[in-house]
Amino acid sequence: MPKKWNFLSNYGLVLTHLFQNSSATLREIARGTDLTERAVYQIVRELEESGFIGKKRVGRRNTYTVNRSALFSFPVYQGLNIAQMVAALRRILDVTKDEMAQPSSTESA
Repeated sequence: MPKKWNFLSNYGLVLTHLFQNSSATLREIARGTDLTERAVYQIVRELEESGFIGKKRVGRRNTYTVNRSALFSFPVYQGLNIAQMVAALRRILDVTKDEMAQPSSTESA
């Protein structure tokens, strides 16, 4: 069985999910990223401690804010913003989904 590979790190997956759904529960993040809830909990805690995200309690749920300036504090990322990265990733995912939905020419032969 081939090793499961992902373009983004687990931290990148969680950040992307939080950027798209700031009120997601840890369980929802885990389901959306194919990580365990325990792993998501650890990543969210580390992202919060490092200043990449903020957490605020709203009723029985948490809402998260992504600290965009912290994300792009590394010199290699200074020409990008998170919206550009998410838009690019969304295009890649949409193309991949379209390719997977179309039957290949070898299947029809």
